[in-house]
Amino acid sequence: MRTILPFAVLLALAACAAPTHWEKPGISEETKDTDLTICRRAAARQGLMNYPSAVNAPPGWAYQQQWAIMDTYSDDYRYHADIQQTAACMRYKGYQQVPVSN
Repeated sequence: MRTILPFAVLLALAACAAPTHWEKPGISEETKDTDLTICRRAAARQGLMNYPSAVNAPPGWAYQQQWAIMDTYSDDYRYHADIQQTAACMRYKGYQQVPVSN
């Protein structure tokens, strides 16, 4: 029961989160998609610089245990950094993240 409770709480919180999208008055859907792609690519580049992958490990070391753990660590932090960097870029371009209306 102790191991199921945290997962149940996380699932309940995830169900409460409302989906969102980016909006900016006077901008077409194509322009928004282009800006979002630019921001995602820039965030991915920045994320790889801040949290490199084990692919960049010294030759022969990439498959050793400590590099595998560091790669998992980097992937986790890179994922969250990419989301934050993308959001910062879109806000800088003048977009707002708003809930999706049904």
